[in-house]
Amino acid sequence: MTDPRTYPQPAIELAGFVDDYLYGCTPAAGCGVCTALSAELSEARKAKQHGKAYDAAAEIRNHPHPSRGEP
Repeated sequence: MTDPRTYPQPAIELAGFVDDYLYGCTPAAGCGVCTALSAELSEARKAKQHGKAYDAAAEIRNHPHPSRGEP
């Protein structure tokens, strides 16, 4: 069998979707913690430190704020 296996369509590229899913977060306005984490997220993404970037985004998403209806 010398013929390589072929598929009818090219591979699906999920890079944009995955980035939004992993790093998507909205820092609360006026929150110093969110501001610092947002800067950390930006720096980690520029340095391609994906683990640190994900951790910062997760902390921003999970950081409680009364205006968000959280305790």
